Amino acid sequence: MNEKYIDLLHQTTQYSINYIKNIDTMEVFPKSLKELNHLEQKLPQKGFEAKEVIQFLNHIGANTTTAMPGGRYYGFVNGGLLPVAHAAQWLTDTWNQSSALYAMSPFTSKLEEICEMWLVELLGLQQGTAAGFVTGSSNAILCALAAARNTLYQKQGYDIIQKGMKNAPQIKVVFSEDIHSTVKSALTILGFGQEDMIMIPTNEYGIIDLKYMPTLDSKTLVIIQAGNVNGGTFDSIDEICNLANKAGAWIHIDGAFGLWAAASKKQKHWTEGIEKADSCSTDAHKTLNAGYDCGIVFCKHRKALTSALMTNGAYIPYGEQRDNMLYTTEMSRRARSIAVWAVLKHLGKEGVEQLIDSLCDYAEYFAQKLVKCGFHLVIPVCFNQFLIQCDTDENTKKVLQIVQNSGVCWCGESIWKGKTVIRISICSHATTYEDIDKSVSVFQKAIHQIKQ
Repeated sequence: MNEKYIDLLHQTTQYSINYIKNIDTMEVFPKSLKELNHLEQKLPQKGFEAKEVIQFLNHIGANTTTAMPGGRYYGFVNGGLLPVAHAAQWLTDTWNQSSALYAMSPFTSKLEEICEMWLVELLGLQQGTAAGFVTGSSNAILCALAAARNTLYQKQGYDIIQKGMKNAPQIKVVFSEDIHSTVKSALTILGFGQEDMIMIPTNEYGIIDLKYMPTLDSKTLVIIQAGNVNGGTFDSIDEICNLANKAGAWIHIDGAFGLWAAASKKQKHWTEGIEKADSCSTDAHKTLNAGYDCGIVFCKHRKALTSALMTNGAYIPYGEQRDNMLYTTEMSRRARSIAVWAVLKHLGKEGVEQLIDSLCDYAEYFAQKLVKCGFHLVIPVCFNQFLIQCDTDENTKKVLQIVQNSGVCWCGESIWKGKTVIRISICSHATTYEDIDKSVSVFQKAIHQIKQ
């Protein structure tokens, strides 16, 4: 059995190596998806040999997957995959550690403790801030807002754990009209309704317009952005945090990709004041390029986070060491901290800063090249994001379709202040100036084509 197992792993390794070798020459988004039709089979009565299954899977997947690990995928703020993170993920799968309790895996418990310490220092958060490693920033937001909700009720003398939501006093939730949809989803899951929510208008750059900020108090939950999902812009973090802190409100920062600006001397001005927030959320699989299934929730109030997420059971042996499940909504989960630790150890502070600065520099370079080609830059480049458009919505869509169908690069469509835009995110360590020049060439041909 072991020989077959080892042979299977060798086979898989070779498939993976071939994929990485070809990543720069393969179509970024596959033009033909006919191979996917071969997946439409009935569940077999009898199983197949493992080698045959992996061979079939590779045959389909190698030809129909999107080249996200490459340097010319600019859609959805999808981060790349650093080689050290890739290798760490292989070890993670091999070790197959359940990360819920110290009693299950002292190794992953210690790693999360170290990663928490390193990340708090790297981002300049308040010492002692807790960190939980979750699937993504969507879940990180849910965890943070659960802690916020319970704490704000507690301030009003209401114990939601005992009494539930039925007769709970109202909490006012304040956020930007451009807030990410996952924030609204998290609020709904936690029992908040439309009548609890106040959406603040934003200015032409997508930043909260402070003149519309309502009066805050200790019954208020404020949610702001470190990186607008479209334009990349940051709310006035320091100023809003000061207002919230003075009023006794809870303030959360949604920083899925932008929170990492705090690790760069050039970019940290965007995140000035984040240490004043009660909680933050981010993704290590975006800007840090640590691979998917890796979000992080930060909470200044450790007990508020753990009490909101705690699960009890006669079989659950909490101890004096870190029990990772206290910081997430999950018990059974993969050891996400292994890849995060590997990336931070490999890059160090200087390497993380260089990665962030390079993404921002590439975004600026890309945007200026497209402006010279005749595209309109919707707002100034901010961090690693920018938006462009043509003279009409129709032409913008035509250009985007040509670009997406080219196979050379891929980016997405969005709406900005009622108009169609092309949304470009530089989020992969693999991106180079050569990649950008190739991509610009496609955009240039597209805009010429629609003008003929």
